[in-house]
Amino acid sequence: MTLGQQLKQFRVDRGFSQPELAELAGIEQSYLSKLENDKSIPSNDIFRALLKALTITVEEFIHRFDVMKDRFQLIQIPDIELKLAQQEQELIHNLRRYLYIASLLIILGITLFYTGYSKQLFDETRYQYESPGIILPGEANDIYSSWRNIISTDTREGRAEVDARRIEMAKRRNEIILLTDENHGQYFVEESTMGKRQYLLDKKEKLPRTINAWLQIIGVLLLCSGIMGFVLERRFNKT
Repeated sequence: MTLGQQLKQFRVDRGFSQPELAELAGIEQSYLSKLENDKSIPSNDIFRALLKALTITVEEFIHRFDVMKDRFQLIQIPDIELKLAQQEQELIHNLRRYLYIASLLIILGITLFYTGYSKQLFDETRYQYESPGIILPGEANDIYSSWRNIISTDTREGRAEVDARRIEMAKRRNEIILLTDENHGQYFVEESTMGKRQYLLDKKEKLPRTINAWLQIIGVLLLCSGIMGFVLERRFNKT
């Protein structure tokens, strides 16, 4: 569609004859005829007068044009040239924001996938600690394994004391197994009402956590969305 054809189409849509529109715009009918037949290009002032008479905006007037194809004819009118420049700037701004979002999706996708894959945020290791019993005030933390070393067995009395101590330690033994996701090292001591307990690391095991799998899945989805955003942007620019 040419500029003259668009002008004529709006005149017909509004129900104006050439004389009526020419009178409203303050121009000669013969000049309006030349404009509609693309034999002349209106000045910016006349173009504004025609838009006012037709009660339309610049955006409405250029809406049906193929801007890439008809650009040379359109930019001969300053108001249209300005509007096209504004639209191009807005398009560039939107594309830039679109690429920022696509880049952010890629970064978030990689971060979430790595977080789920490495298990650094949600560790899948479970630690099992064991405590043999209560450690009384003044006793060593390893009393349940070292009590023999503080009693001499060279004499009969010493051997009898060992037997008595063995019975005592057996009665005092009250094992507790603690399972935790937190790593306390090889051992840690916890105070209790009667004394304290020493927990020794017995073993570690891996327990898969669903959240890590979900982080990887979401990461892949975000990464693919970001990449697809760049692909679509390139196709859009070519178009």
